[in-house]
Amino acid sequence: MTTWDPAFLTVPPLTEAEDRLAPPHKLYALRTLPMGDIRAVGFDMDHTVARYRQPEIDELAFKKAARILVRDRHHSPWLLEIEYDPAFAVRGLVLDGLRGNLLKLNRERQVVRASHGSRPLSRAEVDAIYSRRRLSTAAKGFRSIDTLFEIPESHLYAQMVDGLDRDLLKAENYLQLFQDVRWAIDTAHRNGEMKAEILAHKAFFIPQDPDLALALGRLKRAGKKLFLLTNSEWSFTDGVLSHLLDGLDDAHPRWTDYFDLVVVSSRKPAFFLESPEPHALEGHPNCFSGGHTAWLESVLDARGEQVLYVGDHIYGDVLRSKKNASWRTLLLVPELERELRLLEAKADDLRHVLGLEAARRRTLRRSSVLQDQLKRNRVRRHLLGMRLSPDALTALDQEASQLTASAEALQRRADQQEREVRNLMQSVEAAFNPMWGPMFRDQDELTRFADQIQQFACAYTGKVGNLYMYDPMATIYAPVPTLPHERVD
Repeated sequence: MTTWDPAFLTVPPLTEAEDRLAPPHKLYALRTLPMGDIRAVGFDMDHTVARYRQPEIDELAFKKAARILVRDRHHSPWLLEIEYDPAFAVRGLVLDGLRGNLLKLNRERQVVRASHGSRPLSRAEVDAIYSRRRLSTAAKGFRSIDTLFEIPESHLYAQMVDGLDRDLLKAENYLQLFQDVRWAIDTAHRNGEMKAEILAHKAFFIPQDPDLALALGRLKRAGKKLFLLTNSEWSFTDGVLSHLLDGLDDAHPRWTDYFDLVVVSSRKPAFFLESPEPHALEGHPNCFSGGHTAWLESVLDARGEQVLYVGDHIYGDVLRSKKNASWRTLLLVPELERELRLLEAKADDLRHVLGLEAARRRTLRRSSVLQDQLKRNRVRRHLLGMRLSPDALTALDQEASQLTASAEALQRRADQQEREVRNLMQSVEAAFNPMWGPMFRDQDELTRFADQIQQFACAYTGKVGNLYMYDPMATIYAPVPTLPHERVD
C-alpha cells in the first residue's frame, strides 16, 4: 500500500477561517460572470501574468528614457540628475501636452485636480484653463495614462516642463517635450536594452507568485482552453514566463504547457480591429505572432461571450476586446491591494467624514426652512403692515429677529462642519497620494478611470492568482443594481 507524505501536498486543506477571502484576494464583479459558459480564458502578459516589481522597473524606464533624450535628442544633461519619484503620478491621469499639465478627471470628464509640470494648480487656475467643461481626451496633445508602463512617462514629462519653465531645457513648446518623451519611452521599451536588463535580473524585477500556477492549472483541469495574447515578442515572453512557470507542476513542466494557444507581437488594440494573417513560430507548436480576433476564436472554438480575457490595459485589453469582440473581461489592477489596505486603515476617518457630511446636510436643510419662514414673515409684514396693530407688528419683528438669529447660527454650524469634512477628507486622500488622492475617487465623485472600469470590465481584481479561489464552473455574481429608494440604510 502506498503511503502519502503530507509534504507532497502542494496545497494545504482550507480551514473555515481561511475560506473567507480577504479583500485583496477577491474578484469584484461589475456584471454577473457565468464561468460555466466560458470556454476559453485569455491573458495578457505584462503586468498581468507577469507582475513586475515597482517602483524599480519604473525607475529603470525613467532613467533609460532620460539617457535616450540626452544622447539622441540632445537635451541638457540636467535630465540625468533627476531622481525618479514613484509617488508623483497615479494611473488614470491624462497628460495635456499642449499646456504642460497633468490632469485628474471625474466621470464627467471634468478636471478635478491638475498640475503644471510638478506644481499643483489651484482650483481657480484649473477653472481659468478648463472652465469645468467636459474634456475630450481624444483631441490633439492629450494622452491617457492607462497602464503602469506609462507612470514614469508622467513624471519625466512633468520634470521636463519644469525644466523648460526654468530655462534648463530648450524646446519650441510643451508639445515638443510631450512628443520627445513619448518617443523616448517607446524607444526604451523597443530597443531591447530595457528588456535585456530585466531578463538579466529576473529574480529582482519579476517576483514569483505561487498562486499563479495554481490558478492556471485549476482552469485547465476544469476544461477551459487557455491562451496568451501579448504585445511582447517571443524572446522576452519566453524569458519571463519560463522564470515564472517552468517546473512548478509536473502536469505542465514548461510554461507553454499551460496554454492551448500563444500569440506574441499581437499589436493590441489593432488585433481586435484588423485581420492580418498569423505567423507560426518555428519549433514552438501552437505559438504564433500577429493574427486577429476571428482567427483566434476559430482555433479555440470559442466566440464572443464564451471568451474571458484578462488584462491590465483599460483600452487595449478591456475596452477593445469588449467592444469589438464581445469578449467578457477581467481587468487586472495591481494597485488595488494598496488601495484596499489604505481604505481599511482609514475606515474610521471615512465613517467620521460620512457622519459629519450627513450632519452638515441636515443643518443646511433646517437652515433653509428657517430662511423660508423668514421670507414669509417679511412678505406678511409688507402685505399686511397697514392693517396690523402695533402689537402684531412688534410680534412679527420679534419673530423675524429670532428666525434670523437661528438661521445664522445654523449656517455657522454648517460652515464649521464643512471645514471639518474638507480637512479630514484632504487628510484621508493625501494618504493615497499627496497630489492626486485615490485612483478610483475624488471626494464623492468617481474618477474617469473608475467610470471606464464600470463601463467596460465584467470584473476586476489585483492579480491572476486570485482566480484560484473561484470555482471555474460557478457564477461570480455582481451586486444587485438598486435605485436610491431601494437601498436600506
